[in-house]
Amino acid sequence: MRVPTVLLAAALALAAVCGTACGSMGTEPPACPSETFDLHRHPATLGDEKALVRAFDEAAEQQLESTTMAEMTSRAGWSTAWDRVIYLGPRTTDEQLKLKAASDLDLACFSNLPALTSNSDQPSPHTTVFLADGKPVQAVWWVDRNPSLDFGDREFLLPDTVLRYDPTAQTMRAE
Repeated sequence: MRVPTVLLAAALALAAVCGTACGSMGTEPPACPSETFDLHRHPATLGDEKALVRAFDEAAEQQLESTTMAEMTSRAGWSTAWDRVIYLGPRTTDEQLKLKAASDLDLACFSNLPALTSNSDQPSPHTTVFLADGKPVQAVWWVDRNPSLDFGDREFLLPDTVLRYDPTAQTMRAE
């Protein structure tokens, strides 16, 4: 009688352990390298967002032949404390984000993500997120129909990424 009771207790203990361990698989929140980053409310640690948008608008208006991402942020008076820029649009997926950011970032690591606009005449906003060592530092929102920064075919931009004026789109396009 003692053996079946011990076996029953062992089976229940094993089921409880497996239920706890197995039940939590896949339900863990993403491991963000920092706390959740609010894309709308964050300190301008690198520089003024509008100054950067203005620098790109002016470069496109002047049809600046060639520059780099670092030169553009410098024109805007920004700090160099970033090493990668990623694009987040309304249709960005976790898989795309991991590829772009080259880190453990998930969309759940951000709040106030860009959303599709219900008005087909209006462009959906998107944001560029500046990263340092895989952590978001600052976001810049682009809401114009034709933003003056175009990532081209690139998943991300680095400080030395070359940007050239694209006369067809009238933007500064990454090579």
